[in-house]
Amino acid sequence: MIGCVKLFNVKHCRGDYTEISYFDDSDREVAPGEASRVRIREILASGEVVKESWGFCGEVRKVG
Repeated sequence: MIGCVKLFNVKHCRGDYTEISYFDDSDREVAPGEASRVRIREILASGEVVKESWGFCGEVRKVG
């Protein structure tokens, strides 16, 4: 996947691995350097999502 990173053996993860996906303002997956939003999922080996978080990343933009 474009803009998706899987991390295994994460010390504070509640699942078996962590998946980080990067998105632009139009919710399209992009490379990390082009992203404005990020989704972090903690996933069990069975594929069940234990926890999902969204956040903002990248350059700070002024509104208005």
